[in-house]
Amino acid sequence: MTRLGLHVGGPLQQVRGKSKAAREAERNIVVKLIQDVPRFGRAGTYVPLNPAQMRNRWFPKRIADYVPAVQLKQLKAEGTVMGRDFDFGMLRARQAGDEEGPDEVRRQPKNYVRPVELDFLSPARSMELLTTFMPSTLDFARQPIEQEKVEARPQPRYGASNAADILTAAAMAAKPKTPVNGIYGSVSTSDVAASIRTALAHNEEAARVILADSHISFIDGPEGDSARVKQLGSFKVEIKIPGADSPITRSVRIRAKKDDLAQAA
Repeated sequence: MTRLGLHVGGPLQQVRGKSKAAREAERNIVVKLIQDVPRFGRAGTYVPLNPAQMRNRWFPKRIADYVPAVQLKQLKAEGTVMGRDFDFGMLRARQAGDEEGPDEVRRQPKNYVRPVELDFLSPARSMELLTTFMPSTLDFARQPIEQEKVEARPQPRYGASNAADILTAAAMAAKPKTPVNGIYGSVSTSDVAASIRTALAHNEEAARVILADSHISFIDGPEGDSARVKQLGSFKVEIKIPGADSPITRSVRIRAKKDDLAQAA
């Protein structure tokens, strides 16, 4: 009791702690508004603000700016008003029908998101780049289908009836014949487009050319299919970007894959 400075029997002095609002007010810093903020004030005014809110939200979003200590001391000496205007922006919010009232966090201006700007090449320029960087002949290697050996004359079948011979002939006629120089799989417009994109990738501007499978078609396919060919040989393809004046014609050469093994040997 002696160390605490209290006298027995004498009146006790009650010491109250500061309120939470007072403690928060002491921690606040003075900032300068860059934008109009409802319930705070107009741009250019000085208001107290929580340091965490300033550091995490207002300063990164360029809503307010820090005030240097030297400038703050001068402002206090000049008697500059540094306080919030709780009525600022309230009337406009009520007229807009905001029943809940303006919230400074909710009404802060949103971050400006710059739209993605895609610099598309014109159809004419795309065709120029295709003409420059695309080879005149596109080579593909495929495995050929071996042709079945057909005997010159059918071997006589002893003891077989005429009806069996008729059925055998009908079955042989119905059996699909392998086309000459046929290959396993095919070479499609998708394969041609992938080969062209590989050739364009070596140039920065040419790599921006948008080429789809539908922009390519075979013009002399053996089976009348403009999307693919299924045999060895040389064929013509037509490439045209939508909006271009005229197409480009290139050759597609399909050779046997076994030729590569023979050359390597």
